[in-house]
Order: sequence, then structure tokens, then C-alpha cells
Amino acid sequence: MTTKHVRRSYSFACLNCGHGWEESTYDIDVSVSEHARITADYHLAGQRAPSPLQSPRCPACEGRRIRIMRPGRVNSARSHES
Repeated sequence: MTTKHVRRSYSFACLNCGHGWEESTYDIDVSVSEHARITADYHLAGQRAPSPLQSPRCPACEGRRIRIMRPGRVNSARSHES
């Protein structure tokens, strides 16, 4: 089994209520088994966390219609608000 460590950050926008938020950087250990099965273990602030890509929920309305974007998109939009 081989394992590669990567770091990723994401921005999220709820398509139900319009709430936007940024997640901290995830530490991800991606492993490939001898049978070519790929698994990814996500960690946030040193604690194991569920994948933010599998079934994200809006912290404001608990909605599941979420757009996932590259990091910085929500903060950039906020800086342009009046």
C-alpha cells in the first residue's frame, strides 16, 4: 500500500439560503492498496473529519444543495460587498 499526504482547502456556498463559508486546510492521506483501491482519510485541526466533498451541509440552514469551490472564493466575494 502506498500513501501520499496532501493539503486542500475549500470554499462552500449554500444554494438554498445563500450562506457562504471557507473551511480550514484539510490534511488528507490518500492510500492505494495492492488491489488499486483508493481511500482518503481527512483530518481537520489534527482530528479525523468526514470528507467535505461527500455530503456537505450548510451550517446556517442544514441544506444539502452546496456548491464547492476553490479556496478564497467566499472571502473574495465578501470583500466586494458594500
